[in-house]
Amino acid sequence: MTNNKIITNVEFSVNSELIEIVVSEAIKTKDLILLEEGTEIFKLTRKKDDANTLVIFAVYTSKELYEWHLEQVYVKSFFSFLQDKLLAAPRATYLEEI
Repeated sequence: MTNNKIITNVEFSVNSELIEIVVSEAIKTKDLILLEEGTEIFKLTRKKDDANTLVIFAVYTSKELYEWHLEQVYVKSFFSFLQDKLLAAPRATYLEEI
């Protein structure tokens, strides 16, 4: 049986002076993403030992719906919003279920 799910784990380190505004926007974006068809899981978290590092763990039911998700205005707007607020480029890892 083939599993077509897309599983992502994305970490991004935010400038400490801007973390609260980034968290606020991330929550708004998360709420919209959770309404998307094909979003099975979307967890917005932060590292316990580094509150300025946010971690998103997400599971999408298919590649097609994941690609559709990436094209949504609110997703593009959020990534654009982050541009000058991060300390480094986001680190994305694609995972597979075993």
